[in-house]
Amino acid sequence: MIIHSYPLLISVYKGEGRVLIVPLIDHVAGYSIDSDWFINLPDLNNALSVGEGIKSALDYIKNSPLSSLTPKERKENVAWKKNTKYRSRVAFWKNNHYVRVKITEDNQCIIHSMKKSVKRQYAYDEIIKEFILSVDSDAEEIGKAVIDAFIESERYR
Repeated sequence: MIIHSYPLLISVYKGEGRVLIVPLIDHVAGYSIDSDWFINLPDLNNALSVGEGIKSALDYIKNSPLSSLTPKERKENVAWKKNTKYRSRVAFWKNNHYVRVKITEDNQCIIHSMKKSVKRQYAYDEIIKEFILSVDSDAEEIGKAVIDAFIESERYR
């Protein structure tokens, strides 16, 4: 089995009445990309389902091979375009909140909401609120931290 490099990263977006969970996986070229596998949850406030989605995304990262998708294939398969009204990355970025889940080599699960970058469109820079849990925390606890991070993001906006 191929081992992905740490930290393991999961992007979580909230907007359009959904939570979109997208794991990042390593590419054969040596950088991380959004996987073409994702989870789309309609219930924004169900901590258990959000936490289970995060744990499923983590399992996906651990069990997936390195990606060999070409830039064109990656562009065609981006998760944010699935089931959305937005046709550009910038429009999606403007209308969704973002939380990053980072799993470290020492089994910490760092969950933080991030500010939208003023300098670069569809990028995020500074942390708004951070929660640090054990990767072994139960799904509901992880989901609650993700939901709380989104609440802080919405307050910041």
